[in-house]
Amino acid sequence: MIKVENLTKKFGDITAVENISFDVGESEIFGFLGPNGAGKTTTIRVLATLISPTSGKITIDNRDIRSDSEYVRSIIGLLTESPGMYEKLSAYENLDYYSSFYDIPSDRRRSNIEKYLKMFDLWDRKDDPAGTYSKGMKQKLALSRALIHEPKILFLDEPTAGLDPESAHMVRNFIENLKEEKITVFLCTHNLEEASSLSDRVCIIKRKVVRIATLSELQNSDKNKRVEIIFKDNALRYTGLLKEFREIKDIQTDNNRVLALVERPEITNPMIIKKLIDNGAGIIYFNEIKATLEEIYLDLIKNEEEK
Repeated sequence: MIKVENLTKKFGDITAVENISFDVGESEIFGFLGPNGAGKTTTIRVLATLISPTSGKITIDNRDIRSDSEYVRSIIGLLTESPGMYEKLSAYENLDYYSSFYDIPSDRRRSNIEKYLKMFDLWDRKDDPAGTYSKGMKQKLALSRALIHEPKILFLDEPTAGLDPESAHMVRNFIENLKEEKITVFLCTHNLEEASSLSDRVCIIKRKVVRIATLSELQNSDKNKRVEIIFKDNALRYTGLLKEFREIKDIQTDNNRVLALVERPEITNPMIIKKLIDNGAGIIYFNEIKATLEEIYLDLIKNEEEK
């Protein structure tokens, strides 16, 4: 659905995005992650045809974004981090105005406006000026605007920013359900828990692409994995045995619990268990703890900065 090849975007002497390539499949939720200034918003603006790339080739729905920009705009929806609305117009009038840009029959237009205002609990306030809305309500109105023409691709820049927990949960459920409607979602967020729960794959960038993978692939590629061991008695009795393994690092104890990093766990873990049992340890629980997306992300960004 989206194919990006060697995209570079410069603003004068500043390179915002440098030679990045990736592809996004139909109905995929693609998490786009990176620190502030990494080039995330710039990339979205290029893909949404708001600004032109300096170099590189981009196709969306098999159309080149430069030569077929009008078609591309017709099939995408965009939620920016700071969406603007006509604050003196009502919510209904805002959506009616923006939907008029698209070739949508009037009856379907009215139906879609009602559908999304009700979906986001704004129908009872449909005649109130948008300027009277809270930040969270404006965010939901902006999301309605992005969806009003039933796009094939939805670009979301911090979609749950400013929302209360209940509204954020509703929006996340809605994003997840878009897969059933075969809508491709390009999700840019600083909420790594959100990205972890929603994304089929994540792309981590810092001007350049650092890594593209599923969460499972990221977790399985980690050569150092944490293990948790729960003993029947105090864990301090067994730390000496654990320290005999060069592959074990960062041993932490808490009463009868040990948490440690283990190199090559597929080889080392069986050796640890045998050593402990041979020395009379009563093991209640032995489990490998997979790294979270946040831990993996921070480690990858740190390594990139150290290059």
